[in-house]
Amino acid sequence: MRKKWRGYFTIEAAFILPIVLFLYLLIILTALFLYCRCVISQDNFLIGMRAERFTDAEENYGEAIYGQKEKGSWNVKDYIKNRIERKNQYYPFFPPQEGGYNIYEKNIIIKSRQKGSKKTIEKIIWKTNPVAFIREGRRK
Repeated sequence: MRKKWRGYFTIEAAFILPIVLFLYLLIILTALFLYCRCVISQDNFLIGMRAERFTDAEENYGEAIYGQKEKGSWNVKDYIKNRIERKNQYYPFFPPQEGGYNIYEKNIIIKSRQKGSKKTIEKIIWKTNPVAFIREGRRK
C-alpha cells in the first residue's frame, strides 16, 4: 500500500524544532540572569561587610586587617566606590547598571540594579566590632 502523504513529519519537525530550541535558549538565559543576580548580591554583601569594619582610625581594627594602618585610614566612601566600579567590569552578562550606597551610624546599605531588571538588589550590613563583641563576652 502506498502512502498518500509524504514528508508530513518534516513539516511538523520544521515547526517543533525552532520552538524546542527557543525554549532551551530561554532556560539558558534565565539561568545566566539568576546567576549574575546571585553574584551581584554576594559582591554587595562582601563590599558592605568589608566596609563596615573600618573605624576611621578610632580603634584601628579594620585598617589593621586590610593592611592600611601605615598609610592612614581608608575613607569608607572611597573604598565602596572603588570596589563597586572594579566589580562591575567582571560581570559578563546582565551587569549592574546603577548602584549606590548609604552609610549610617549603625549600618551600611549597598544597592545595585541589574540590567534587564527593575528590582534593586539591596544589602543591609550592620556595623559590628568583633573585638569589642569578644571582650564584652569575656567580661560576663
